[in-house]
Formats: sequence, C-alpha cells, structure tokens
Amino acid sequence: MRREDLPMPPHYDPDKVGGIWKVDYLKREREAEAWAETHRISPAHEDDLRICLLAVDVQNTFCTPGFELFVAGRSGNAAVEDNRRLCSFIYRNLSRITLIAPTMDTHMAMQIFHRLFLVNDRGEHPDPLTIVTSDDVRERRWRVNPAVCPSLGMTEEYAREHLLSYVQKLRENEKYDLTVWPYHAMLGGIGHALVPAVEEAVFFHTVCRKAQPDFQVKGSNPLTEHYSVLGPEVTEDAGGRRIAGKNEALVEKLEQYDAVVI
Repeated sequence: MRREDLPMPPHYDPDKVGGIWKVDYLKREREAEAWAETHRISPAHEDDLRICLLAVDVQNTFCTPGFELFVAGRSGNAAVEDNRRLCSFIYRNLSRITLIAPTMDTHMAMQIFHRLFLVNDRGEHPDPLTIVTSDDVRERRWRVNPAVCPSLGMTEEYAREHLLSYVQKLRENEKYDLTVWPYHAMLGGIGHALVPAVEEAVFFHTVCRKAQPDFQVKGSNPLTEHYSVLGPEVTEDAGGRRIAGKNEALVEKLEQYDAVVI
C-alpha cells in the first residue's frame, strides 16, 4: 500500500468549502476508483496499522456561514478554515485512514434545551441562549410547557420533577447549566447534514478504501443535552430510572484501532 502523502484530487476546491451544493456521487465514485488504481490505494481491510478518524459534528449548523450556531472564531471564518484543513487531511491520507466516523448532532423541536420545551407563567418561551438554573426551576421562572408532554409520552408531574432533577444534577456534577439553544441540527433539515465538501471527502474515501463510514448519531433524547458522542449530560430521571446511557459500543470499537484521530 502507498504510505506517502497523496496529492489533492482535481475535484477538490478549497474555495467551495464554505458553501452548500450537491455532491455528484456517481461522478465522484468513478473518479475515486480511478484515483485508487492510479495511486495504488488498497482496501482498508488490508491495513496493518488501523487508524480511525473521528470527525466531530462537521455539520452545516455549526460550520457553514449563516447557519444557526456557526463557529466564526477570531478570524470570522474559523469553522470553514478548519474544514479546509480536514478535507486536505482526508485526501492526503486516503491510504492511511482505515475508517471515518462522523458524529452527527441530531435534534427535534421538543427537547429540554429548545425554547418550545419551556414556558414562564405568561406562557412565553425563553429566548435562545437563556441559562436555566435550579433556582429558576424551583421558583417557577421557567417550567416545562405542558402542551409538549402528551407528544413526548410524559405526564406534567413527571416532566416537572424531571426538569428540577435535571438542572440539579447538572450543578452537582459540575456541568454547564441548562442552556436554551437556538433550534439547530434539526433532523431532516439542511443544517443537520455534513458540510458538502466534507461529505464529498468522506464519500471519496469510502470508494477508494471500500470502507463504509460509521456515522454516530447523538442528541435526539428529549430529556437530556448530549454534547459528547461518548454520552449524555444526564443519564437518569428524578426517580433514578435510566433515560440514556454511555456510548459503550463506540468506545469498544475505537479500542480496536491502533490510533484515533479527532
């Protein structure tokens, strides 16, 4: 197998990384198979040194200008610059990367960290980026919106007890207080999708290496925040019943690799 850095394939345009466009899968498949033959890139299952690339939440909602939680950074374009580096890393190391595992932040409207879930005594929802503390819940400045409970299969009493328990557990475990985030990474929406340039690079790797990407979906549980792909912020409800768990399957899988690049 070829081990030196590979050149950039002709289709890759770093100036397009911050844009939204449709990947031409059939064309890229043909080009990737020819690329693998030209550069003597063997299938991933033949790797002696197994390397996994864990690509964390490289989604439009965080990484594309104009989307809900775009990470601008000091440069004003930090996420785009990061993804240019990521695409370049994938293409240069096509023959080295055994598996790509993209994590996918995945949400719906009625979740504990979205405004629809909460109301005040006037029935108003909190503004995005509102911080909700245990004092806020205990003094009922913010409470669960009773209208969402039937759809989520909860009684109002259960929801009320869980919210108080939840914000208390966050504080006890020295985690961030509950933040009301703008609607983002919405399942079925364009913000949920991978950045097209990264999606294209992942697809190109799939064809070159004959290695199916291992998408890791996280964040859809309505009763807890889920910042890390390794596990949610809170795992139990007010009664000590399990509502979510650690991603043991991913940990076990990563342990099978010689190196994990994040």
